[in-house]
Amino acid sequence: MFHDLACIWQDTNAQAQRDRAVMTIRLGIDCFAMAHEVYESLADRNRCSIQPLNPESLQGTSGLHDAVRMQQGLPWKHNTLVNPRQLTRLTLSTEDSSAAAQAFIGTHAAANSYDLLAVQPTSERVLQQACTSLEVDIIAFDLAKRLPFRFKPGPLQLALKRGLFFEICYAPALREETARRNLFANALALARATGGKGIIISSGARSAFELRGPYDVINMATLFGLSEQDAKAALTTNCEAVLAHAQSRQAYRGTVLLTSTTETQQQRQQPAQPANTASQQAGLRDQTSVPRAATVHNPNIRTHTAGKAAPASATKQRKRKNR
Repeated sequence: MFHDLACIWQDTNAQAQRDRAVMTIRLGIDCFAMAHEVYESLADRNRCSIQPLNPESLQGTSGLHDAVRMQQGLPWKHNTLVNPRQLTRLTLSTEDSSAAAQAFIGTHAAANSYDLLAVQPTSERVLQQACTSLEVDIIAFDLAKRLPFRFKPGPLQLALKRGLFFEICYAPALREETARRNLFANALALARATGGKGIIISSGARSAFELRGPYDVINMATLFGLSEQDAKAALTTNCEAVLAHAQSRQAYRGTVLLTSTTETQQQRQQPAQPANTASQQAGLRDQTSVPRAATVHNPNIRTHTAGKAAPASATKQRKRKNR
């Protein structure tokens, strides 16, 4: 099952979105995510407004049924229902660590409205933060540009232990020569720092013409320094692990929210404890206070504990009186 977890969403062009979805299905991709890109900071107005395509609207597309039948190995007369898995994704590109923490640490209403969460760090500080503490599923990079930081194995390995994945998008390399050169150089550095593990490859396509077939992408990934096995995993098993991580993250947040809400309701339902009266408080003090030893009050003798021998000075005073 092949995936493309970064098809750029454009709300102003519905026809382009439909054409891209049709091309994705024709190329044999079974699951794709429409990515909404947000820059600098996340606000409530950035809530998910992506509407998934209705599978029935794709049934009349010429040649689409034949492509699906061929991919699934079905006979040509078989009535195939075109129903790809569609997801929503948020990608925040920022260099401000406080903006990243506000969006991905805790429960932000806008972030929770998406299926997948990704951060695109544009500074080394945000990269360190993403690897250690941000609650995201994907760490993406704009590899078509010159990055302001280097890939260090330490933070990247820590992110892999947390179950995060790093993303390479190939569509920018199809637009201009400089972007293609930067993409291959940065992808090689990323594969070297991670050992080829924990990497997913997406299109990042803005139009249907920037999409490529899964096996073409696998061949391209070998030029990024990935082995053939790691390149295939970047389109299949690693993407499935990203979806599993997203589901566990959403389930954990729901469990914490449900538990805290239940505890609050229980505290509200508990009756208030009646205040203790003065006599009850006095009785409690008598029960809890430590009993003190009785003392003997004598003007001629210093205060001492009953049952113990008097001090030496008191014995001398008694002898003087007897004389």
